[in-house]
Amino acid sequence: MAGGEGMETGSRHPVKIFANIFISFIGAGVLGLPFAFKEAGILEGIFVMTSVGILSVKAMMLIVDCKYKLLQDKKVDEHRDRKHRKYKEKEMNDDGLAEKVEIVNLLSGDQEILPQTEEHKPEMSYGDVGYYAIGHSGRVLVDVAILVSQTGFCCAYLIFITENLSDYMRHMRLIHWLLVLLPPLCLLTFIRHLGSLAINSLMAQCSNLLAFAVVIWFDFDHLHKIERGIHPKKISLNGLPFFLAISIYCYEGAGMILSLESSLAEDVRHSFKKYFISTMVIVTSMYISFGACGYLSFGKETNEIITLNLPKGDSIDFAMIVKSCLCLALFFTYPVMMFPVMKILEGYLFVNVEKQIWKGNALRLFMVLVTGLTVTIIPNFANLMALVGATCCTLLAFILPGLFHLSIFKGSLSIGQVVMDWTLIFIGTVGTIVCTVDALKRLQESHELKLEDFTASNMTSTTLHTLLHPVSPSP
Repeated sequence: MAGGEGMETGSRHPVKIFANIFISFIGAGVLGLPFAFKEAGILEGIFVMTSVGILSVKAMMLIVDCKYKLLQDKKVDEHRDRKHRKYKEKEMNDDGLAEKVEIVNLLSGDQEILPQTEEHKPEMSYGDVGYYAIGHSGRVLVDVAILVSQTGFCCAYLIFITENLSDYMRHMRLIHWLLVLLPPLCLLTFIRHLGSLAINSLMAQCSNLLAFAVVIWFDFDHLHKIERGIHPKKISLNGLPFFLAISIYCYEGAGMILSLESSLAEDVRHSFKKYFISTMVIVTSMYISFGACGYLSFGKETNEIITLNLPKGDSIDFAMIVKSCLCLALFFTYPVMMFPVMKILEGYLFVNVEKQIWKGNALRLFMVLVTGLTVTIIPNFANLMALVGATCCTLLAFILPGLFHLSIFKGSLSIGQVVMDWTLIFIGTVGTIVCTVDALKRLQESHELKLEDFTASNMTSTTLHTLLHPVSPSP
């Protein structure tokens, strides 16, 4: 796409629109779904995932409705909007009169710089909706939730990469892999423009889809080898909080809903809901199929990361190639996920980002180290997913949409709409409390189990050393 004055921008082709929405919701979280089905059971998993999908789509559509309600009521004052958007990327032309904004298409990687004239008014973000709904605290809530959740996604990527690589190189420990991975990741996060990362993101998504297809193929190929009677678990209420948190985590694109809507050309934006709902039906069906097939194929042996169940050969095999592709895909997705984190932090910490490059680099280095430190504290993929899903993702996906919709449409909502908003807030709040408690409990149990294994290993080593080198009695 080429940007220019008087030219309309955005996607019109249905395939392009579908692809942009699809790749925004297909991430590493899907690789933990088979284990989540193992914890909750087939029937419970299908019901919860379907319910979360319906409620998430409904909540995201409320955010879009809020945007157009604000525009319709002309509550968006452009001067105040610029004042409270310091964190957005801005560029000035040579005479300093026209403000510009960078727009990148997720699918093609096309980049354009559009002048912010009357014809191209600044697009509204999730944080902007929060600001006009409940004031500065609304924007801060959205920004903090996005910051923590995106950082959590990056940590999950690191865990996935290290776990899969360690499956083949067992002598390498977590800290060794982090020493190898963090320096190049830090260099990638120094990139200031999202367009420079678009090709990496596209390649990563292609690798993800190919790998997911291969994993499903392995699932069906392995299905007949499972002994009868060991599965499937149908319902387990003990696994409900865990599965709920994982399923919410999978809808990680909730914070991008307004960006996705804005990626359409203005003359087709009225059809966004139709495109979005149709795509999300496919995405939810894929989530259920992938998770259920993975669990049905490996039963009680299902790992927290399904790729660890793939058969290993004596040399380089197809499974190893798939794991390598996924590791590379997530490696190059890491800086894309870190991009909004840096934009938010720079907006709050720096007055003029362009003139504080070294401070920006130091901040990027610090955040990469934070992800590494987090992984050493929580080295469990499923538990980290559950914790992020239970806290930040629940806030973004359920609580805030209902709260913002109630505030912006105050006085003009039907009883049914008010009930729906309060239902989202209630489910989000209860889900946050219950799922967070469950996630913390699992973290504690995992830590205790790790300590027991470490103690047992030390005792075994000490006993063996005593047997091999008995102490001679004193004369």
